[in-house]
Amino acid sequence: MEKLQKALEKARATRLARKLPIELNSDGAPDESLRPKLESWEPLTEIKFDPAVLERNKIIAFQGGPAATYYDILRTRLRDECKRRDIKRVAITSTRPQAGKSTTLANLAFSFGRLPFHRTMIFDFDLRRPSMHKLLGQTPRYDMGQVLRGEVRFDDHILRHGDNLAFGFNAQPVVNPSELLQSERTLDFLAAVDETYFPDLMLFDMPPFLAADDAHGFLSSIDGVLLVVEAERTTRAQLDMVEQKLSELSTVIGVVLNKCNFPDETDVGAYGYEYN
Repeated sequence: MEKLQKALEKARATRLARKLPIELNSDGAPDESLRPKLESWEPLTEIKFDPAVLERNKIIAFQGGPAATYYDILRTRLRDECKRRDIKRVAITSTRPQAGKSTTLANLAFSFGRLPFHRTMIFDFDLRRPSMHKLLGQTPRYDMGQVLRGEVRFDDHILRHGDNLAFGFNAQPVVNPSELLQSERTLDFLAAVDETYFPDLMLFDMPPFLAADDAHGFLSSIDGVLLVVEAERTTRAQLDMVEQKLSELSTVIGVVLNKCNFPDETDVGAYGYEYN
């Protein structure tokens, strides 16, 4: 597929990412004039998941239902807020390791995947300790580092689930991740993906904010950030400090309180989630 390569060349020349949101006609179906935007996904390699593996790894939003309620609420509120603020690229990070950000993103991904005509791409940009592929029971041949460096074609690596959800996994840790994420090559890549595949939303799994500087440099390339904190382990001081630093780099869309045994009694909203 040469479309992405041409778009990449154009992005390098213009360094301007176009934003072309999908529109629906009166009967709720995509406008036929925008059909090429949907067809660009069809050639992508389709991926299958083992429900047993997902359940074992606490990915409970795969098939929907009552178990996925909290993630569906998070999805809807995030979608509405992104639409209100004209946001298309969102990084997911945490204050510290083991907060459950990758698990949160994986569940959120499948929740978005059940939205008709809403195209969502998930990228594992935790290039130091990638875990998304393990959570979803996958063994990728390549990693996003190879894609960003131009060693592997994006359309040979990205995997599609259904008609409107795609994943970019990592096979292993990437050398010099911070420098790679802050490079102009990564900026051009994001612009080329935007122009070729027209995703409504791109979600990026990033390293914990206090563990590395990867997110620091990359946040200037995206529209907003979602912060995941761990109940009973993330202190108020840590939360305030990280949230303030994130707000200096990007727009903090919201905070997710994870691993909370009593979400209805927290001070961050009825579902452990709040917007700023």
